Amino acid sequence: MSEKVLQTKRINRVGIVGEGKMGTGIFYYLVNFGFDLVWLCSPEADTEKLSRQFGKKIKRSLDSGMMDQQQYDRLLLTPITQNIAGLCDCDLIIEAIPEVLEQKRDLFLHLDKWVKPDAIFTSNSSSFNPSELVPSGQRTSLFAGLHFFYPVQLKNIIEFTITDETSDQAILLIELFLKAIDRRFITLNGDNSFILNKIFLDFQNEAFRIVLAGHCTFIQLDQLVKKHLLPFGVFDFCDSVGIDTMLASIENYTRKYPHKDYYASMLSALRHLVSEGKLGIKSQQGFYTYPLQADLMEEPSGSPEIIEHLRQTLYSSSKRFTALSHIPTGDMNWAIKEYLGIEKGPFE
Repeated sequence: MSEKVLQTKRINRVGIVGEGKMGTGIFYYLVNFGFDLVWLCSPEADTEKLSRQFGKKIKRSLDSGMMDQQQYDRLLLTPITQNIAGLCDCDLIIEAIPEVLEQKRDLFLHLDKWVKPDAIFTSNSSSFNPSELVPSGQRTSLFAGLHFFYPVQLKNIIEFTITDETSDQAILLIELFLKAIDRRFITLNGDNSFILNKIFLDFQNEAFRIVLAGHCTFIQLDQLVKKHLLPFGVFDFCDSVGIDTMLASIENYTRKYPHKDYYASMLSALRHLVSEGKLGIKSQQGFYTYPLQADLMEEPSGSPEIIEHLRQTLYSSSKRFTALSHIPTGDMNWAIKEYLGIEKGPFE
């Protein structure tokens, strides 16, 4: 693309849709990079409260010298709204609403009627490919997935998923945007989308099978993982994300797997929890009951074998998905380290 085209097509105004933890995290992260922002919230959101919180946050940044008066005055005008018309002149939309396919489709159909025709639409979905969400033929070449990870401020990796129809111009503009916000990314297509979650799913599933086989309890397994492998446990991670969200994602990931029966026991357990309204921390019950008051458990017999088995599971899954996606090993190793919050990746 020529320099002249780049100058005329650069992303300046960004709309973020959704006030959940991901939408909020993306909004506050982008505040630091000089874009004009619009934050579209749901009808249920208390936008006055969100505006007050935002005002207090940027005032603290001004008082501490982290931003100057000009930046503060500009950010103070940032629309936090429930009116979709506020997004009409955005160059880029980032959707971050709950993982419900029909809700996302309806949103993009609505956005398509309001937002200018040359704007790029992206979804932060963790389970639905962008090709499933495109609202119209006109927007087909201007649609992609931008999967941020929580917490947004700390996870320096984004899964950038393109479709067969995503235009070269849209790809280049999104790449420039990601570089401008100082975030590394891996580029994926629909066949290998959400690759980091799929790698971790193999690890989660093996952990579940270990507990199911009676080798240890959920809390013992989580404590082993946190002590020897990761900064978080397998089952407290599920509770934190939300059992219903985990279930929807895993069902989507595995629906085309030739070996999907391998995940059947874990899926059955998640469905049972959801049917009982045990959705994790947000419902105060999931794999655990909250507030969690678990004492340190004695390590189960066979702990070294369990740890090594899980370590090998992570390596094998990482190797398999790296080969399938054709992502350079070094890039994948970096992505996995950032995603899991570990110092040493599976290929080191």
